[in-house]
Amino acid sequence: MYLHIIIPAAAVLLYFSMLPFSAAHALAEHIDSKTSGNYCTIPLPNPEHLSEDEKEWFTTFQEGTFYVQGWKEITSKILEKIQQENKKEELQRSLNYLGIRIGCEWSKNNDVRKIDTDMLEQWGTELQKIAEEKPEKLPVVIADIRQKVFKLVE
Repeated sequence: MYLHIIIPAAAVLLYFSMLPFSAAHALAEHIDSKTSGNYCTIPLPNPEHLSEDEKEWFTTFQEGTFYVQGWKEITSKILEKIQQENKKEELQRSLNYLGIRIGCEWSKNNDVRKIDTDMLEQWGTELQKIAEEKPEKLPVVIADIRQKVFKLVE
């Protein structure tokens, strides 16, 4: 009699109870195409396929400028806060993957790109803050940013 209410409510409850696991699973994806087993690989854009102008912007994103930190510097500062080598390697792979994904999109012309400079600033600040205050939460924050990026560019 009340199945039309109970079934959707159960589905919503199940969905929200799985969110923490989906973030952890998103972190498990790797860059290289040699992954197998339980890992899922999402194709990584290739910076070599960018136009010359886009490659310059991609390099700016990665290296930074006199005024702005690049992705590599942000990643380095984040990883300094991690003590466990195996966790550091895992986070390095995830951050590298994320940096390529974000950088390839951000380097496009302003009228077509789906990631803007304000987003870069927000994500960089968020990552550095959590690395400083609660580094054990980095995998969840990285997975959250990764999901936002995928929703924007896919």
